[in-house]
Amino acid sequence: MSDSVAPTAPEAGSEARPAFVQAVADLGAKRQVRTSQPIYNAQGIKLLEGGVTIDQSLYDRLVSHRLLLPLDECIDPGPGVDAASLEAAARAAVARWPFFARVAPEGAAGKALFDAVAAVRLAKPVALHLTLARETRPALFDHSILMALLCAHLVRESGGAKADVRDAAVAGLLHDLGMLHIEPGLLDSEERLSGDELRPVYVHPLTSSMLVDRFPEYSKEIVRAIVEHHERLDGSGYPRGLAGDAVSPLGRVLALAEVVTAMFDGERRLPEQRVSLLLRINPRRYAAAHVAAVHRLLAVPAEAGDADGIGADALVARLLQLTDVLALWRASSEALGRELDGAQAALVASVDAQNATLQRMLYDAGVTREQLAAIAEDVGNDAALRIELWALAEELLWQLHAAANQLKRRWRGADADAAHPSELAAWFAAVAALDETDAKSA
Repeated sequence: MSDSVAPTAPEAGSEARPAFVQAVADLGAKRQVRTSQPIYNAQGIKLLEGGVTIDQSLYDRLVSHRLLLPLDECIDPGPGVDAASLEAAARAAVARWPFFARVAPEGAAGKALFDAVAAVRLAKPVALHLTLARETRPALFDHSILMALLCAHLVRESGGAKADVRDAAVAGLLHDLGMLHIEPGLLDSEERLSGDELRPVYVHPLTSSMLVDRFPEYSKEIVRAIVEHHERLDGSGYPRGLAGDAVSPLGRVLALAEVVTAMFDGERRLPEQRVSLLLRINPRRYAAAHVAAVHRLLAVPAEAGDADGIGADALVARLLQLTDVLALWRASSEALGRELDGAQAALVASVDAQNATLQRMLYDAGVTREQLAAIAEDVGNDAALRIELWALAEELLWQLHAAANQLKRRWRGADADAAHPSELAAWFAAVAALDETDAKSA
């Protein structure tokens, strides 16, 4: 099933997107940023001369006009991201994360990856985007560096030639340029996004690909993989809901690397344990050979001290909530199955399959209402068990929210005017309520 999503990348004759203009102005507040050429609106009226310093005072003038050329082709940020700074950022990432030290170990293997990152060709507007990310959205820049390293590693592990490894680094580095065109306040909100709030996020792979596709430095395979970096082999991804062979070989690399590197964004707890669990929960979503390569990197078990701050009582309560939400889905799905047909029935069946996988994972871990009551004391006394169950709870929480958002998004796509049946509305409310407890509280 395919979602229809209109691309929103900045193009000639379109308004400069406020988030991107704000990033340029933010950079201008830190150092001198100038126009590299005159800026005209779509009617040919000059808005700014070349060589004009960009600051916050010019924000309104830039966002209120349709521009003749995309803004990123008219800005000179001064010293920016280049080959040397990319390699330095990659080496810093390897020093920070033991997992990525195994991705790029000392010696020839690691050097090959650093060389691939440093060899990325940077069209000037692309370099501007990366510079803005580094200077105004450092978490986004760090994520892109991790993606470049892991994508290059996975392609090398699968026997890819040097040029293929370099292309993987390019695609990984540039896959999220479109995020600079989304309001940071939306992405940084402490509230979990849902419904229409998520639309810019679902569109960003298309935005990123359109930003890159303008330049001959980047092949069609790279552009396609960027579009596909949130697709899943079982069809549960976005923006197009592709499945199986419809996802390109490089797209499969990016799709897996995206979910792995996301676990290392910011200060997430126990990232390697969560990666391991995620890949075990979702065996059909990612290419098996690449999954095996990631598992080979997950060499460090959790230590007892990693369980500090994971409260046994709160953890058991969270797991009980999760079992109840899955049970509610089963009841809702059975009721809906008697009422629906066509596209909406297929959507419910898709979530059925995903939630059945989550339920099996709980059963395999011994998590049922009856068993949780029996092992509650053991959870408090066994640090390794607490870590495993905490990682399971965190992953299931994420998966349930993803399933709910997918269903909301595609339900509207199947019939834009269709209201949610009462069974679905009740289940959406139950998933939202999962955020009201904290499984990590002592």
